[in-house]
Amino acid sequence: MKICFVSSQNLNSFWHNNLESVQKSDLLVFGFNGLPLVSYKSELEGKTEYFSDVAKLSKNLNTVIISGCDTDTYGMYRHSAVIADKGKILGVSDMVNVVDDSEFTGGGGFRIYDTSVGRIGVIVGEDIFFPEISKTLSLGESDVIVSVYRKITSSIPQIMLRASAFAFGVPIGMIAEDYVQVAGINGEIILAGKGTKEIDLNIKKEYHLITNKKRGLNGVFKGEI
Repeated sequence: MKICFVSSQNLNSFWHNNLESVQKSDLLVFGFNGLPLVSYKSELEGKTEYFSDVAKLSKNLNTVIISGCDTDTYGMYRHSAVIADKGKILGVSDMVNVVDDSEFTGGGGFRIYDTSVGRIGVIVGEDIFFPEISKTLSLGESDVIVSVYRKITSSIPQIMLRASAFAFGVPIGMIAEDYVQVAGINGEIILAGKGTKEIDLNIKKEYHLITNKKRGLNGVFKGEI
């Protein structure tokens, strides 16, 4: 799967200046730089067409596009990511967990999207700090997980990225403000950098047989003691 991460340009700027460079990309990913604040009210009333722009670009490129954005649901603000596949909006994922005080609220949750290039799990914002989310997306047979993050200010996001990719056996790519990083299934960073970065990702899942030794009896005992 050839993935192009755009961490510093917005969607419209990239559309007008860089299309030729991504004609063969299977997946094009923008961070929160991709779109401005999206008001569902304005979208429904036709005053803005931000989601439509994502769909049109995906149709123009015949590819899958993910873009981070903040959304306004009649006064409820959320960190979100919209995904489109060859001209069709597949859905919008919201950040579920809000850490500490924030004007943003938790939203409708994480999802796995069946796309023309494979099953893509989407994690928004600080949900990358919660391993159970990556685990759930992995158990749902995601081929790859995309994490759309606001801004990296510490090593914690990379630690969680690498640990989740290793523990749950699925590659995870993170896009943040002017930064990109991708962790492989062995926990190693296989791509890192700023601006626009591309990777031809060999989709490979890691499965392990894990056994646990537990104290006491497990299961049903039949017979006499």
